[in-house]
Amino acid sequence: MNTMVFLEDTLNQLQSFSTDEKQWLADKLYEQIREEKKKEKLVFPHISKGYKPNREVLDMVADRLPVEIDVEAEQIKMWEERTK
Repeated sequence: MNTMVFLEDTLNQLQSFSTDEKQWLADKLYEQIREEKKKEKLVFPHISKGYKPNREVLDMVADRLPVEIDVEAEQIKMWEERTK
């Protein structure tokens, strides 16, 4: 409730701004919104469904992963951490 009162007061104050000042403020707000939306999106690299790593990559892997490790969940977690 207090937030709405604050926003209404702010809007009333903005009425005294010139058109150029309002446009400048709007541009700044849109810029911030775009930046926040970019941060929210997770972009994963495309890996073909039938992708098989080459022998050199497979040789770097010591052994199979334990069954209890959810590989897909770990990959999602890894990419989320990289986007921060």
